[in-house]
Amino acid sequence: MQTPAIPDSEQQRLSALRDTGLLDTVPETRFDRLTNLAQLSLGTEIVLISLVDSDRQWFKSKQGLDACETARDVSFCGHTILGEGIFEVPNALLDNRFADNPLVLGGPNIRFYAGVPLVSDGEKIGTLCFIDSKPRTFTDTERQIATEFGKSIEQEIQDRLQDHAHQQLAAREQMYRSVLEGTKIGTWQWNVQTGETVLNERWADIMGYTLAELEPISVDTWLNLLHPDDVAESDAQLEDHLNGKNSFFDIKCRMKHKDGHYVWVHDRGKVVTYTDDGKPHMMYGTHADITQQKLGQIALQQSRDQLYKLTQELAGVVYQYQSWPDGRSAFPYASSAIKDIYGVTPEEVLTDASNAFAKIYQDDLTALVDSIQHSIDTLSVWELEYRVVGDNGLPKWLSGSATPERMPDGSTLWHGYIQDITQTKEHYLKLEELNQQLNIAQQSLDLASEQAQIGYWHASLKHGTLWWSPMIYQIFGLNEQDFTPSVSLFKSAVHPDDVVKVEQSEDQARITGIHNVIHRIIRPSGEVRWVHELGQLVSEDNNPDLIMIGSVQDITDRMKLQKIKDDFISTVSHELRTPLTSISGALNLLQSGKIVSLPEKAQKLMDIASSNCLQLSRLINDLLDIEKLAAGKMLFEMKPLVVPPLLQRALNDHQPYAAQHNITLALQHAPQINDATIYVDEHRLLQILTNFLSNAVKFSPHNGKVTLSALVIDDHIEIAVQDQGSGIPDDFKDKIFEKFSQADASSSKAKGGTGLGLALCKELIGAMNGSIGYQSEPGSGARFYVRLPIMK
Repeated sequence: MQTPAIPDSEQQRLSALRDTGLLDTVPETRFDRLTNLAQLSLGTEIVLISLVDSDRQWFKSKQGLDACETARDVSFCGHTILGEGIFEVPNALLDNRFADNPLVLGGPNIRFYAGVPLVSDGEKIGTLCFIDSKPRTFTDTERQIATEFGKSIEQEIQDRLQDHAHQQLAAREQMYRSVLEGTKIGTWQWNVQTGETVLNERWADIMGYTLAELEPISVDTWLNLLHPDDVAESDAQLEDHLNGKNSFFDIKCRMKHKDGHYVWVHDRGKVVTYTDDGKPHMMYGTHADITQQKLGQIALQQSRDQLYKLTQELAGVVYQYQSWPDGRSAFPYASSAIKDIYGVTPEEVLTDASNAFAKIYQDDLTALVDSIQHSIDTLSVWELEYRVVGDNGLPKWLSGSATPERMPDGSTLWHGYIQDITQTKEHYLKLEELNQQLNIAQQSLDLASEQAQIGYWHASLKHGTLWWSPMIYQIFGLNEQDFTPSVSLFKSAVHPDDVVKVEQSEDQARITGIHNVIHRIIRPSGEVRWVHELGQLVSEDNNPDLIMIGSVQDITDRMKLQKIKDDFISTVSHELRTPLTSISGALNLLQSGKIVSLPEKAQKLMDIASSNCLQLSRLINDLLDIEKLAAGKMLFEMKPLVVPPLLQRALNDHQPYAAQHNITLALQHAPQINDATIYVDEHRLLQILTNFLSNAVKFSPHNGKVTLSALVIDDHIEIAVQDQGSGIPDDFKDKIFEKFSQADASSSKAKGGTGLGLALCKELIGAMNGSIGYQSEPGSGARFYVRLPIMK
């Protein structure tokens, strides 16, 4: 097991995590709603908001898991925060970093994991993670959906911080009000002409003194305590007042406390009497301790600055919306993001919201107005998803939420947040469309399954588990509510005489990946039915449980018809073969000249009759082979086979025939062929190659060349025969593997042939789990090939 590394910025990361205030808090709907929606959207068993602490991962929101936290050293999320983008583990058992992880070996038995990093204040504080107990790989669309949910959760974290900032700001403002209300004011009197000064006890108390300690009191008492940096401002304010420039002397400055520190004071005063010659005489004023107020103002400004920065970073708009009973409405506050949301500036809607309402998508306007009115009537939280028309003329989806408050003037003031959810909404709408299409497809599949009497199944060859579609229960005559599908239940229904055949097909499927068998079953009523089972093993790369999927079709009626046809073909073959053998023997005797010497013209007629007799015999044999394949009665001796010797044998067998037509045979194969093995019936594969080679020789020009080749393509071996003939006409290419098909009806006379050879080849290669094909351009010859899987 690989323990996740510690990021270089771990201290900053932990600081950012703790600044969110999320750790060890109670569940919150704002997060649980998103994880629940993410679980529904992506279909994973577990969805978590995992916060990676110093030595643990703690789950703020969880779907599908009871645990609240796990150790960091066994966490997958600890790896996610080390990189960028989604961290995905398709199968933890196959990943060296996690194969022996206790969360993989035990509950929750993690196989699939995907984590989206959650970022706050520039640091990855945790993840939105998706967990399954089965291997899986997200598609590009699913990764995009997961990423968008991650962004939404990051947005909720920022919204939560903003809510707390609002609460803290309100608390501070309340504190400042209390401080101001509880503050006592000092007073002072100053004779401008003599300098005589009178102070009250509170004036001295603000600086930590008693009046007695400040004796003798004069204007110098003030000047001696004033902060040196504030002297110039104080003199200027006093000079402006004494000269009549300002009505009051008003200054906020610092004065030194008895303990050595400075306190902020607010001094206001006014000349109230003048001398006979018009000079300032007596001046009276107040002296208030505003230290807490000043500090509060500084903190308030800092909070406002911080709030402003936060709102500018948010993707959506933080706002206040106010509606009056007379129909007026406005946005008293809106962050600058309102420009991105509505296409208007905060100033344009400060006193009138009509500019914003003009952007509402017409079809959604009624619902929006009704929702606002409902929130006014009930003072309930306003929430709505609606559309606005963007600057490009296209609609975009918004999601809004706001808390209402009744104001003294009867208006309603909402505090809320609106964000652009166009991408998320489009994904959701697309998901709904896909689900609808899936439901329609499933209904169509069920209807087709019922009409065709085909059921579907999947099984684990590793664990022995089995699932059936409803149609299989009908085929087997079982009640779906009374039985649970299992290997033992299936085998108990197989006809005793067919058990070995079914087991052989299952054994072969482990080698070739294909399960193809026709057999009988016995229903509980005693009725015997014929079924065709067809299955395929899922690719091993993503199939640790050896899952095989397949179908079961009731072919009882077809088998009855097949029996009638087989009986007919058997009768015809016997009825044709017996006289045909006699005719062929008689013709051979006449041709030999041992019985009678025939004239030259008669001899030619005998040769034609003998050739046609041979052609008819081949036709009967090919037809019987095809019917045996279709009925599943042709026996195949499947065994591992090395390819090169077989190719050489096929070539050697055709050398005499090629020599008669002055055709050169050549063999080519890649070096990898020597080490590859295929699982086939040697005789039947040789029969296919014989057909390919004889056709190539027949249709090659005089002194032409026919090449037999083999090469490896992916996990298959391709064996091909290339000729130099005229190629296959375009109008015949879609018929080439049909029975009794020939490019030119006259070719059967010119070249010989039954029109069944390639059709038989297709059936034979299909029975050996291979495929057949060709490549041809008119005038450039033809290349026929078969492909067979390489044994693992």
